Amino acid sequence: MGADRKPMPVRMIPHVLPGPGRLVMVVGAMAAVFLLAGCKNDLDRVRAIEVAPDGPDRTTAEAEYLYSDSGTVRNRVRAGTIAEYEGPSPHTELNGGVEITFFDQLGQSSGRLTSRRGRILPLKNRMEVEEDVVFVNAKGEKLETEQLTWAQDSGRVFTDRPVTVTRSRDIIYGQGLDAAQDLSWYTVRRITGTLFIARNDTLAPEN
Repeated sequence: MGADRKPMPVRMIPHVLPGPGRLVMVVGAMAAVFLLAGCKNDLDRVRAIEVAPDGPDRTTAEAEYLYSDSGTVRNRVRAGTIAEYEGPSPHTELNGGVEITFFDQLGQSSGRLTSRRGRILPLKNRMEVEEDVVFVNAKGEKLETEQLTWAQDSGRVFTDRPVTVTRSRDIIYGQGLDAAQDLSWYTVRRITGTLFIARNDTLAPEN
């Protein structure tokens, strides 16, 4: 994803519930028949569902977002539940498990991130994920932390929390990380442990 491009959601698979202040009347098939027949007790068969005024404008179950750049899908976001809030501070809450898959120019998976929950902040072009965050890159290197921010406009991820990076020959512990959004390179701050640094290592040279 280029630094000067904003991600654009191109598809969503919705199971949408009503937004705030909306009243939905759910009428059973038999109630509809009785209503047409002028039955007096038809209202007993109507079930009203009202959403709280401060609730989400849209709630989507088992949803998927695809983000594209110049017509090429670069990221896929899946979540058990996606709740969208509009207004002066729009944001989207992701719950029930979050999965983000990154794709390269050829459409191949270049990284996969999972967490328990997350949040999309469109005005800041950011996504934040929290709790049991695990990120595995194309080389099989695994990052584990409790919070990670994805800056969609710059194509990078970062955190100030403790991190663990598991690689083929070593395990890196640190406090904070800056990386490419697909973890193709990364900088770990305040490293502890013994490292084996090879040529073209994804770990930034200054570490």
